[in-house]
Amino acid sequence: MATLREGKETLLDWDTGTADFTFGLRHRVVNGTDVLAFWGELDAWADQELSPRVTALLDRAGPRVVADLRGVTFMDAGGLRLLVRIRNQVILDRGTLWLVPGSPRNRRLLRITSLDRVFTIPAGAPVPCTRAGARSGFR
Repeated sequence: MATLREGKETLLDWDTGTADFTFGLRHRVVNGTDVLAFWGELDAWADQELSPRVTALLDRAGPRVVADLRGVTFMDAGGLRLLVRIRNQVILDRGTLWLVPGSPRNRRLLRITSLDRVFTIPAGAPVPCTRAGARSGFR
């Protein structure tokens, strides 16, 4: 069952882990790196709803984590708080976190708040390889 419904109304989408469809999170592992791909609006509500799921994912994650914000359309202090929490947990576990800001708006927000100095931001976005046996990574 992918969704929990009451009548015609969707109460919870198990794929995104949230009842609010203005934001979400998808997790996958690519060559041993855990990728947390966020989408939609990362605000205080997203922070509150996604934090338990992110914590559980990071508890099982390997030492390399990517927070991918390319699907994020809006971010405020709540979204930044979520990212800092992710960073702190990864560092506490002696791991490495890369942040892919995506849009110029997200990059600007990170620069204005000086968080661009705190996160490791690769020069390019992750590049998925479609060849069998090829490695994915950053350009």
